[in-house]
Amino acid sequence: MSGRAFGTQTPAAPPREKEHVLPTEAPITPSPFAEKVRGPVGRSCDKIDGVERVTGTKLYGADLIAREADLHAKVVRSEHAHAEVVSIDTKEALRVDGVLAVLTAEDVKGTNRHGLIRRDHPVLAKDRVRYRGDAVAIVVAKTEQAAAAGRDAVKVEYRVLPTVESIEQAMAPGAPHLQPGGNVMGGRRIRKGDADSALADSHVVVSETFRTQTVDHAFLDVEAGVARWDGELLTIRVSGQWVHEEARLVALALGLPVERVRIIQPAAGGAFGGREDISIQIYVGLAALRFAGKTVALRYDRAESMRARHKRHPMRIEYAMGADREGRLTAAKVAIYSDEGAYASTGIAVCRKMSSHATGPYRVPHVRVDVFGVHTNNNPTGAMRGFGATQIAIAYEGMMDRLAAKLGVDRVEFRRANLIRPGDAVTTGQVVPSPTAVECLEAVLRQYGSKSMPSEPLPTHLRRGWGVSVICFGMGYGDGFPDASRARVRIGADGCVEVYSGIVDVGQGAENVIAQVAAEEMGVGLEHTRVITADTHMTPESGSCSATRSTFFAGNAVRLAAGELKEKLLDAAGELLCVHPNELEFRGEEIRGRFDEGLCCSLGELVAAARKRGYELEAEALFKPRTICEDFETGQSPRAFITYMFGAHVSQVLVDVETGEVRVERHVACHDVGRAINPEAVRGQITGGVVQGIGMALMEEVVYRGGRILNPGFTDYILPTVRDVPPVECVVLESNDPLGPYGAKGVGEPPLIGAVPAVLSAIYDATGKAPATLPCNPERVWGMLTGS
Repeated sequence: MSGRAFGTQTPAAPPREKEHVLPTEAPITPSPFAEKVRGPVGRSCDKIDGVERVTGTKLYGADLIAREADLHAKVVRSEHAHAEVVSIDTKEALRVDGVLAVLTAEDVKGTNRHGLIRRDHPVLAKDRVRYRGDAVAIVVAKTEQAAAAGRDAVKVEYRVLPTVESIEQAMAPGAPHLQPGGNVMGGRRIRKGDADSALADSHVVVSETFRTQTVDHAFLDVEAGVARWDGELLTIRVSGQWVHEEARLVALALGLPVERVRIIQPAAGGAFGGREDISIQIYVGLAALRFAGKTVALRYDRAESMRARHKRHPMRIEYAMGADREGRLTAAKVAIYSDEGAYASTGIAVCRKMSSHATGPYRVPHVRVDVFGVHTNNNPTGAMRGFGATQIAIAYEGMMDRLAAKLGVDRVEFRRANLIRPGDAVTTGQVVPSPTAVECLEAVLRQYGSKSMPSEPLPTHLRRGWGVSVICFGMGYGDGFPDASRARVRIGADGCVEVYSGIVDVGQGAENVIAQVAAEEMGVGLEHTRVITADTHMTPESGSCSATRSTFFAGNAVRLAAGELKEKLLDAAGELLCVHPNELEFRGEEIRGRFDEGLCCSLGELVAAARKRGYELEAEALFKPRTICEDFETGQSPRAFITYMFGAHVSQVLVDVETGEVRVERHVACHDVGRAINPEAVRGQITGGVVQGIGMALMEEVVYRGGRILNPGFTDYILPTVRDVPPVECVVLESNDPLGPYGAKGVGEPPLIGAVPAVLSAIYDATGKAPATLPCNPERVWGMLTGS
């Protein structure tokens, strides 16, 4: 293993484990304090809707169109990144055979606005467009082909305005104002200690400017769905990530009482934050309101999906970090400029995530961070897996490698010495009682050391290197934002345990998690549970499918509700069997005595007896833990997040120094998940996150010119395939979080966050050149190596 890029000391090979562990058999580290469970929790259960998905009977948004659509809609979008709307001429469009209506802003009876944090995004632009995805009209027709022809026949007259393409242009003197308050949307800050003085007194200081790119979510099934207005209720079936919030936004925009909007989630082929903003719900709902009793359909193709949808924030991160003679971190000073695109989306929250994670899992006594969100005429930027924590991890891990090199010390030992321990504080000043960053680092190094480095000599044009990263992630919304999940559990007419949760499953397995938790708590088999999710008129609100919160929040709510129902049933069983309920327990489909095996009744008998006695066989619960809003002057908070998640990665790469091509040979990822409710699903989440991280590190980039996306499709927007990714070795660490359902935290976002800096670290090790601009595609790596 080469350490030549990091000073005089070469990192020793990680210690070998006694037995080789195949990636598919990676160990789950047991906790001696794990809660005793007997049911499906902790077991790799098949997806409860797996057969439907494999056989094609599970209905995605596009499947509903062929089955149910009476009419079809298409969206007219701006042809300019920045312009005033002078007029919209619909006459030619209305002459197209089959076109029934062309709707403009004048037809929107509500606020005509949407946005997750600020309602600043017009549903249909009336006076001004701010990016090429802005919608200006909707065409409704009898067929999809007629709707497309009508869309193309709408004539919009624009007065073109100067385009602001970059952060630098947006902040330049005299730049056109894209929003009423100017181009700086807002920001966040951290003030802890005196960073300037501490840097001045440091033994070594390193500085770097990192630039991360615009990334698309690239989920598989594009936006599609249907809506129907029956004169009383507007029912919309479109995939999103927070059905109850979508109903609120649709109601506001269209001028309806929220109780007259019903959102039902069809199956979704991924999201990664890309469905968190409103997509087609308001458009298809508006069209349905015009044609009562008709089912209206709308779908995008891939190019329109990429043109319309928000992206991951591209950023410029200016980072300085210092250390003393003993190799202890002293201070960090960070300035972050985030391209917010045309509208705010979740940018304010992303800015906070960046500031609150600016020093990651490391002890840094003096910290100064300033984050600025800046509007441009690019696509709005918002939630994407990692949510700001991804970009800042690239920076703080890059600084750890650079500092280790300047100090002439081993990069792994340097990290180990500076990682937080129990009782230490993270960037926000929050003390983490049981951080597991060190444990994750040790576990990933053991797994990496379980295989020897290839010994054959490399051709002269190839260089091999390995890199490491350690990351942390604050789970949930955090910072005092109301974060809650509700659930209802009841006994159905057939005796099955029914679980009602508003949480959205976008393919990650949330339905399995809540079914397994309910079955475990009730003491019944998974086959005796039925899950009903994400329907605003049937399920209680559970918050969004984001922030890696689904397992923790929805799982806790389901467990509380199931526990309440179980107590009701045990009370009824106690009456039936004439014993105290505490002397009974569920065993599958039976209730038996804890101490007297002769006490027994079937679940069916118990339910019948309980109903006869008038017992209410359902329970609802609310899980709403408290976080504390930061001090806006200092960014400090004693409990910015409910809990923190930790992970560590090792990546091994080959770099072709003649072409700049980088190939990942091996990747190991360790994550503390609290408890793996469904271990195989956890490994799947880790693998998927690593694949996305490799894509971000090496190839994915949305390319703009004059506000136009030049690569709006998978032919030119390059994604990793099976040829680009090695088998991912997953190490699942379990720490049994005291607040999580059966000790679980979750896993969704951290695997991507850890993967990117590990790949960049490996490139540094292989070449002696530290990457600072992403993606590290062949052209960019070759330029870095040749200085061109």
